[in-house]
Amino acid sequence: MATTADRRTAATDWRVGLSDERLREILYLLKLCRYVDERLEALYRQGRLPGAIYSGRGQEGTHVGVASALRKEDSLFPTHRDLSAQLTKGLDLKRVLAQFWGRIDGYTRGRDGNSHIGDWYGARTWTVMSHLPIAYPVACGAALAYKRRGEPRVAMAICGDGATSNGRWHEALNVSAIYRLPVVWVVNNNQYAYSTPNELEFPTGTIAERAAAYDMPGVRVDAQDVLEVYRVAHEAVERAREGGGPTLIESVSLRWRGHAGHDPARYVPRGLLEEYMENKDPVRRFQDLLLAHEVVDQAAVAEIDERVRRDFEEAYEFAQRSPFPVGEEVTMGLWVEDGYWRREPSREGGTEAS
Repeated sequence: MATTADRRTAATDWRVGLSDERLREILYLLKLCRYVDERLEALYRQGRLPGAIYSGRGQEGTHVGVASALRKEDSLFPTHRDLSAQLTKGLDLKRVLAQFWGRIDGYTRGRDGNSHIGDWYGARTWTVMSHLPIAYPVACGAALAYKRRGEPRVAMAICGDGATSNGRWHEALNVSAIYRLPVVWVVNNNQYAYSTPNELEFPTGTIAERAAAYDMPGVRVDAQDVLEVYRVAHEAVERAREGGGPTLIESVSLRWRGHAGHDPARYVPRGLLEEYMENKDPVRRFQDLLLAHEVVDQAAVAEIDERVRRDFEEAYEFAQRSPFPVGEEVTMGLWVEDGYWRREPSREGGTEAS
């Protein structure tokens, strides 16, 4: 028979050690990331957003869950569709949207659009490059530096399931295991690498079990449960911070959109997609959980929705006011000594030295 103490423990375990305030902030982040994804797609299809879009809709549980486990001083090495993880880590939404419109207040000062975003000096996210999993070996380098300097910091790298067939993925895991580096490997398993299903990608039943070949823990988690993703990621991050070495996390999800804005993803079975959209939405699941435990009520949810809408509109207006880059600055930022990339954007548009 369960005791009162047992029942009290069971009632609090679902929080994974997070306060009500932190739980509400995670709900805000999930909703913000979903809203940003939806609005960017709408603007893209209206012809009002230049370049390409790479949706992560349906995968917010992975992105918010793993990035929430990092401290400010830890480093994130994302992919081109991990904007939700970068926003969770601390990217400024105003500068993100300025980046998408190629403006001077974007993170690359107008040199690029789309999702090649990073902020090494602030949010400590590595600038995205499209060739995957190119961030994995770089994360090894960062983690090795932290270890050699005796810093209690952790690197986390994300890739998709398709990238696990690339030799650089295996090289990075091998090096991290040999030197017991403070790094966490996250594989966002979409079940389809573009149009290729898992069974044609790798012969093992899961990606997580590959960790055994490198003598590191491998954990498979349901990405629709953001708190379970957070719990697994937090344990892996703290294990790495304490000198325990790397962990491989396989977070299983299904993206609701294709590879990019042009891809209708007809290769995904309609029934499978509908099951995830109707019954496995990580945002709605988490909201229902907080409502059930009275962490939020409908009024609080409405306030969060309004905060999300307001934050996006303010960021959008900021991006549209931001000027385009000037030709005279094209050779600036080639050398770290000039401090060009340390400049912060002016609230009125344009940049100023920090």
